[in-house]
This record gives sequence, C-alpha cells and structure tokens, in this order.
Amino acid sequence: MLYLLPDELLVAVAEHCSKKTRMSLSLVSRRLRDPSQRIIFKVINKTLPPSCAANDRQMRERHLEFISNDRLISYIKTLNVYKNMTSYVPEVDHLELLFTALLRMRSLRDIRLDFARVTTTMLDQLCKLLSTRFLNLKLGSCTYPVNYMIQQTALKVNELGWIDEESPPATIGLLAAFIEKSSSTITSLTLLTDFDGLADFGRLPQLTRFILLRESTNGESLREFLVANWQLVYLELRRDVQDLSLLPSSALPNLTRIRAPAYLMHDIVPGRPVVNVRIHRLLDRWRTTLDGVRALSRSTAPIIELTMDLGHCSPPLNMILDAVVEVMPHLERVQLSCHASVRSILYYDAV
Repeated sequence: MLYLLPDELLVAVAEHCSKKTRMSLSLVSRRLRDPSQRIIFKVINKTLPPSCAANDRQMRERHLEFISNDRLISYIKTLNVYKNMTSYVPEVDHLELLFTALLRMRSLRDIRLDFARVTTTMLDQLCKLLSTRFLNLKLGSCTYPVNYMIQQTALKVNELGWIDEESPPATIGLLAAFIEKSSSTITSLTLLTDFDGLADFGRLPQLTRFILLRESTNGESLREFLVANWQLVYLELRRDVQDLSLLPSSALPNLTRIRAPAYLMHDIVPGRPVVNVRIHRLLDRWRTTLDGVRALSRSTAPIIELTMDLGHCSPPLNMILDAVVEVMPHLERVQLSCHASVRSILYYDAV
C-alpha cells in the first residue's frame, strides 16, 4: 500500500513524527527513506567544535560524505551554524567545507551564522549564491576579512539580520556593502551594531520591517532613514533613541505595528494608522507609560492589540487599565506583564 501513496502524503506524515521516529522510518524501506529524509534534512543545525579537536578527522570525513550527497543536500531549507572562534585557523575547516556545497542546496532559503570566522572564500561563495537566489541571511558576532570587496553587482537578500555589538571597522564596511548591493530586494532589516550611519543607506524600496536593537545616540540619522523609507509597516526600537521628536508628520504613512519605549509613542504614533502596539516601560517611570498610552489615541486607525512590559516594580495597574479603556475603545486584546522578584506575572484579558 505504501507504494500507492504519493510522496507529498508521506512527507506530511513524517512532519508529524518525532526526530527519532523519522530516523527509524528512513531505515524501514527505500519507499520511506526519501520522504523521511526530506524532513530530517530540511533544517540543519550545526554546532562545529574547534578544528583542532581530537575527533577532527572523523568529523571531517562525515562532513565530506554528507556534502558529496547531492540528494540530501537538495533537501536543506534552513542552515544554522554555531561555531566558537579559536586562535587555531586550519587551511580548510568544517564550515568552509559546508560552504562549498551552498550552490547545490537548491531548496535553501535561510542561513544563520553565529560566532563564526567567515573567510574570503566563504564570502565569495555566499555572494555568488545570493546573486542568483533570494535568501534570508542572519550573521551574529562573526569575524570578517578586512577590506573585502563584493564582486557581484547585486545581491538578492530578503531578510537581513546583522548582530554585532562590538562592530569593528570590518563589520561596518561589510554591512554597508551588503545593504548597498541588496538595496532593491531587502524587505526586513534587523541591526545590532554600534553604527549611526543609517541615513547613508537612503531608501530601500522593498523594506517593510525595520528592527533596531541598539541604543541610538544619533536620532537625526535614524529620522532621515525613517523619512526616506516611508513604506515601512513594522517598526521596532528596542532601546533609547535621542532626538526623534522632529519626525515629520508625512513620514511613515503606512505604519501599522510598532514596538518601542513609551516616550517614543508621542513622536511616532500620532497621525499614523497604527493598530498593533507594544510598549516597553523604562524602570519605574510608570507616568511615562501613562503618557505613552494616552498618545495612542491619536492613531488614525483603531488600535486592536496592545502589549505593555511594565518592568520590575508594582505599577498602578488600575490607572493604566483605565487609560487603556478610555483611549482605545476598539481594543480586542491587551497583554500586561510585570516582573516581581525572579518570576514574571502575565495578565491577559479582552476589553
């Protein structure tokens, strides 16, 4: 009977099985091997040890065997690589071997590299792939070759995440090059870098989602970036931003979702069709939270979902809820969270 079932149905069955069960199914028969392996190798999570480890030779042989299998390689849709950087640099390590197979990963859609040493050869292979196929790319705390030049005229990056708190010059230069080469395709941009040159990026015509995870001391540069990218739908500012109060009323006419500190709601929400809000409360400044809530009444669209992080002390919840009910009569969902000692208490209700 198994031979009469289409592959799509067997793959759907394998998706609902545990990892151990999928491994067992792949060993039952040739008929079940391929559908099971499509799910097993859909997401590859690699934690690569230092290349000077005792079992380096055995692991290298396993990588070579996997990389040489075109059928298994073609199933990979998500590639997550975590590798601790060491002072030992071999001629070709495991990560470089994996990158030699990028062009053969025909289903690949997402790449994430954390704590990896990215070499010139790897960047060449990555950029060559990005010049022919749309991918989501996230790089976190990686090291890059100094003064690397991207040879391709354009890259096809859908979602770009660049997480690097130290932000050495090599990081900033490569980030700017990636955004410049992908400016016509990027739909989502996430940044955690010590970089205030956002205005230099200009307009990214496809950008609808922007997340800034670091404090910005150059509000003017951020303001120019937001004005240029008027098509933004989602804006997230995790930390403090200075001097954003002069944001013109014509900016961000399509903004519907925002996540930011309470005091920024005055500068961003009024005059824009915001319907989904998440407010960060700053320590015990609950009055700022109240002011931010009242500013939401100036949205041009009814707010239907509100989330507030109330911090580590006991806020006047009744006052906050009264303000929420007063200024947001169309609210469908409200979620309040406050942190008492070491545990978090979640309040959820529908207004």
